Amino acid sequence: MSITREEIRQLCIAHDRFMAEQASEPIRRPPVSEPDDAGLIYKEYDNGALMPAAEPDTAPSEAGLWSDEFVKTLADILDDVEQRMRREWKHEIEREITVLRNENAELRGFLGGLLAAIGPRTEDVPKSGQIVDLPAWRRRDGA
Repeated sequence: MSITREEIRQLCIAHDRFMAEQASEPIRRPPVSEPDDAGLIYKEYDNGALMPAAEPDTAPSEAGLWSDEFVKTLADILDDVEQRMRREWKHEIEREITVLRNENAELRGFLGGLLAAIGPRTEDVPKSGQIVDLPAWRRRDGA
């Protein structure tokens, strides 16, 4: 079933007449009935001044605060925190040791290369019992 333009036009005209008739009639009652106070609460503010804190109903007793169960729970929590911190510290120390070992190996390699470039090691030189004269770098004139 298809609708033609003429049928749409006739429906629009009928709708317009209906809306005009409804607008001329007075509204019998408000669409939503609301109570007079509508559940609103009005508060007065004193320029942001703080209100005094309410007094606690009952103060906890010293014995109730430090009961055996509370102390045991607190000790368990502190023990868990201590173990966790020790694990973190151990991990950090191991990481730093690894970094230092890598730097040490790098420096040993660099120093080994430098010594190889300069000359043979003293362990590599055969010991012949010869006395080696050092260069005369000191002044002999006593001044």
